[in-house]
Amino acid sequence: MGQTPGVDRAARLRSLWSWLPVFRVVAETEHLPTASEVLHVTASSLSRTVRLLEEDVGQRLFEREGRGLTLNPAGEDLLRAVRDAMRRVDEALLQLGPGRMVGEVRVSVPGPFAPIYVLPALGVLAREHPRLHPRVVSVPDPEVAGALERGEIDVAVLEAAAPRDTLSLKTLAEVPHALCCGPTHPLAARRRPTAREIEAHVFVAPTALPDGAVPDRWPPELPRTIGLSVHQMQVGVDACASGAYLAVLPWPVAERAGLVRLRPLSSSTLYVMHRPTLDPEGRTEAVVDALLSGPA
Repeated sequence: MGQTPGVDRAARLRSLWSWLPVFRVVAETEHLPTASEVLHVTASSLSRTVRLLEEDVGQRLFEREGRGLTLNPAGEDLLRAVRDAMRRVDEALLQLGPGRMVGEVRVSVPGPFAPIYVLPALGVLAREHPRLHPRVVSVPDPEVAGALERGEIDVAVLEAAAPRDTLSLKTLAEVPHALCCGPTHPLAARRRPTAREIEAHVFVAPTALPDGAVPDRWPPELPRTIGLSVHQMQVGVDACASGAYLAVLPWPVAERAGLVRLRPLSSSTLYVMHRPTLDPEGRTEAVVDALLSGPA
């Protein structure tokens, strides 16, 4: 009498199950020495585990060039499946544990947006669930999707977001932008300066993209001189507040910093992105609901 499909599947997975966590770390780092540091085992041991896994599944999962490893399409498919399986097991264990709303949940948000859109909502959540422990971090927008898929963060608030099948994307707020200056800047008393007056002063602005575009809301057809480029919005806020520079900033951020609005500009959208989970009443969903419904 033959085994049931479930038993057959369990027997098949038993041969490679212990190799999958190793495969995930190697696949996400694509660098054996780094994976070795994470897992506290030798690089040669990891290399052997990957080779055994490839032999078991019957095909290569990485392309090798010298000592480098790069996931091939088969490896990418397996990595997605392993991530999903590990997430499901982790969520099932959480539901079996002392409670859903206990422990850490990691929220990424650009620093200047945190006190406006995130901290008030987390404060409400903390009063309702005192054993929940949010950790606020800041992951650059281009790296957010990968960090969510790897499980390094649970929820992200971000300005630039492209939809992904593996992630949920919701609109948090429409954010007005404005041309701003510090109270001691020469244009602070003008309030509605002319284009010529603006052109006579230097800007602090985000670092230009590879195509040369500057990712703020300044109309590209209007001339300006950028005297300082920064990677972090908070540095731009501080530079503008010093009185030495003009800046294009989200107005809620600028207003909170005590800056002067010289000219309103177009708005941008702030998003909430997260990995869908198995538990609609779990920690991740509670944080997302608090952000979408909380004070802003």
